[in-house]
Amino acid sequence: MGTVKTDALNTTYTFAAYSLGSKRVESADEVAANGSGVDTTVTLTTAQKLMLSGDRTWVFVKAAAAIAAGSLCKRNADTTPFTAAEDDSAEGPKHDMLGVADHAIASGSYGWIICEGACVIEAVAAVATGNLLASDGDNTPGEVSIVTGTGAAMIVQAVIGIALETESGSATFGAGYVIARIDIPS
Repeated sequence: MGTVKTDALNTTYTFAAYSLGSKRVESADEVAANGSGVDTTVTLTTAQKLMLSGDRTWVFVKAAAAIAAGSLCKRNADTTPFTAAEDDSAEGPKHDMLGVADHAIASGSYGWIICEGACVIEAVAAVATGNLLASDGDNTPGEVSIVTGTGAAMIVQAVIGIALETESGSATFGAGYVIARIDIPS
């Protein structure tokens, strides 16, 4: 029988406290109370709280190497499907992605990352509100950019979410980050 989750989703562990690949839904009320772990000093406006609202689904992973808060994470290898690494591909296949780290996870440690719902994610300067997002980790590991591929198949395979704000120094969490809504099957 599995372990019942009672601790905070931003808790990290040096051991597998839960089964790798376990999922947890954080209710909209919990999301509203918890905000984002990327920067806990940010005071959100009513509009920003709406962008970051709704249920979130988290998946339990092991970090293959240190993972920074806000990083898009991918499977480290097909043989270790819930061992995560910061994504280092350009428009990598959606099925290779695991989710977005809402807090830092040390190398070899375990923790929860967001695979569905609103989150804060590292983004290139070109990202604007409404842009479809795909991995862009070949420039900066864990970062996303605008989908540049063409064709319906490419878009279906690469799109991990949509930007809810424009990346800029005045974005909710500052330059280099945007609030996005993601949907990664994990």
